[in-house]
Amino acid sequence: MRITSINRKESNEYNLDLNTEPKLETAVFDYFQQHAAHLPRLKNIAFSQFETSGLRLHTSAPMDSINADGLASLIEDLLTQAESMVHRDFPGKEKEARVKDNQKNAVIEAAANKLGIPIK
Repeated sequence: MRITSINRKESNEYNLDLNTEPKLETAVFDYFQQHAAHLPRLKNIAFSQFETSGLRLHTSAPMDSINADGLASLIEDLLTQAESMVHRDFPGKEKEARVKDNQKNAVIEAAANKLGIPIK
């Protein structure tokens, strides 16, 4: 996941709204936030998901006073990791859903054959 720009309209000296590509999903944000809390570099920054831009950073000091060296890269790396972890689980869930659908369809087809009733 990339940080593409800063949303100037929604940002101020204590809040910085970052536009992300792709758009930040809630599950990705939740994973990101849980892991950001354990990184010493990010402990003084609060995060929230902002619907129009993506990720909002909150600080108690003005943004221009924080040490920003490598901060964007750190945030991007953590967002990318969060995105990978969230989407890694979906193929397994999709396969499980297909198996359940196949089982359900097999039962319905067997019942239809035994009863001599068509399936619509």
